[in-house]
Amino acid sequence: MRLPILEKLAQLGQARHWTDSIPLEFHYTAGVAGEEFRRELRDNGRFLVSKCSKCKSTYIPARMYCADCFIEMKDQFPIDKPGYVYSFTFVNKDRSGSDTDSPITVGLVKFEDVKGGIVHLLDAEDPDSISIGMKVAPSLKNLSERTGAITDILAFKPISTGPSKISVEGGRADRQAAGSMDDQTRSLLHSIEESGYPIEEDEMTISSLRSKIGKGEPLSREEDRLLHRLGDKAREWRKAVKSSSETEPGDTLSG
Repeated sequence: MRLPILEKLAQLGQARHWTDSIPLEFHYTAGVAGEEFRRELRDNGRFLVSKCSKCKSTYIPARMYCADCFIEMKDQFPIDKPGYVYSFTFVNKDRSGSDTDSPITVGLVKFEDVKGGIVHLLDAEDPDSISIGMKVAPSLKNLSERTGAITDILAFKPISTGPSKISVEGGRADRQAAGSMDDQTRSLLHSIEESGYPIEEDEMTISSLRSKIGKGEPLSREEDRLLHRLGDKAREWRKAVKSSSETEPGDTLSG
């Protein structure tokens, strides 16, 4: 008796196939810290973060271990402060690949002094008004509708600065918001220059940005993205220098 697996087809016309389905079932878990993050979102409508006891870094969403120190993080607490738009893009297709009636705005929302972020929808009355650094807050489903999923967040919406009509108060709020953005930009530039990060290749760019920031001129989106990219590199450089300085001679191999 020959087994089917050993049989060979002499002609392609002998090949046959059957159409059917194989039922598959799986469960995805978010992990211990992820479950706590989702539970806090569901029950209290807040974001849970984790803080490292060694390097003092704070992470969102909450996680079990520090990415820099590789130690367990047991300090967790919710934050209520608003986030800001770190980057964003417009999408013209939905998850199935079909065209949408209007562009969907998706952004990476970060929080001051917190590592990580949340990628989600951005909902603004005027999509063209969305900009890097814009302050946003989450819009959540009603408590009875939340399930502990990231979709409990409907979208992140810009924080209102007052009446939309032109007024003295509105002008003052706009100036305050612009001033806040200028302070953040100057602070970021200062941190890049103080980090010791070698900027020889970007010296011309830094000089141009320094000049515009010094004059109070607004940066273009491309310039803003470049400044943040250099800021990330400077932070990584500072982190590497600190790690190197903390390395004991006995921790290194000779020869």
